[in-house]
Amino acid sequence: MKKNKVLPVVLCLLLMLSCLFGCSHETESTPVNPRDFRVTAYIVSDRLDETFDASNLEKVTDIILFGNATYDENGKVNLSDSFDSDVDFLRKLITNQRFYLNILGPSSQSQSDDWNEQMYDLADRNTSAFESGVLEAEIKDVLSEYNFDGVVFDYEFPLRKKDWKSFDKFIISLDSVLGDDYKIGMSMVGWNLKQSKEAMDATDFFEIMSYDLWDKEGNHATIDIAKDDIKQFEKKGYDKAKLDLGVPFYARPTTKDGYWYDYKYYCDNLDENGLYNDSETGLTFSFNTYDVIKEKTEIALESGIGGMMVWHYSCDTSADNDKSLFGAIDSAKQEACK
Repeated sequence: MKKNKVLPVVLCLLLMLSCLFGCSHETESTPVNPRDFRVTAYIVSDRLDETFDASNLEKVTDIILFGNATYDENGKVNLSDSFDSDVDFLRKLITNQRFYLNILGPSSQSQSDDWNEQMYDLADRNTSAFESGVLEAEIKDVLSEYNFDGVVFDYEFPLRKKDWKSFDKFIISLDSVLGDDYKIGMSMVGWNLKQSKEAMDATDFFEIMSYDLWDKEGNHATIDIAKDDIKQFEKKGYDKAKLDLGVPFYARPTTKDGYWYDYKYYCDNLDENGLYNDSETGLTFSFNTYDVIKEKTEIALESGIGGMMVWHYSCDTSADNDKSLFGAIDSAKQEACK
């Protein structure tokens, strides 16, 4: 009988295609000791005033300063008028926390009501900055002058392949310019993980933005959503030691309307599901409670990821309040360290 030499070749090709599109890209992860578990907090610059409560800072390992630094389409970094005083303010409070600067890119100028069109316009403007050839040096100069430990990007969201390609190329270039002196961080969402392997390797840590997402009942940033986000990053092949699970210290309405509410103003009046019914607006605010934040931290620890990330610091109540969400994170971390 004549042997079919084509069939084995076809089967081999099918197997290769199957792995290319369907196989897991999971990679080996660096083990994380619970004692090294990060607690990263964004601190928003416009909250740095006489009302700033520093009582929870001792539970924070990493600080990201947000809201007072941008880069424009030409790749120039611009610092706010309050930048020096903001940095000085925090320097007086910081003990041994790592200190990062978030730098935002150009905003969308699109007049369209279509969200995708707005994101495409935003991407085009950011791409201009990434391809300027000067942004890398501009960032390094700021990090060096103000003695930051690194830079963090909140680029929301590069949707098209060409947008990701430009962003990836820039991150790899920035890594070569910064070397080992500074870290690169990035906030990302689980549903848009199109970063290249080379850019993944060039980035030192990732903040999983597991919020501004709802379940079918309108509950905001649930435990199941957090679990799913972690799985998305694992499936893509991210080193879990580089991941921080982001949690909201604020509420969103169950209607998904564009409102945000600080936990500290409502924590004493929430029901068992973390809901607050506002009679003035008719909206129901959906918060993560102490128990939810503690369970999310336990899930993060058990899954082997590197830490938790909080958006944002000033939304929590004071450290002496037994409902403090930082207290929930710290409790789970301390129990894991026993």
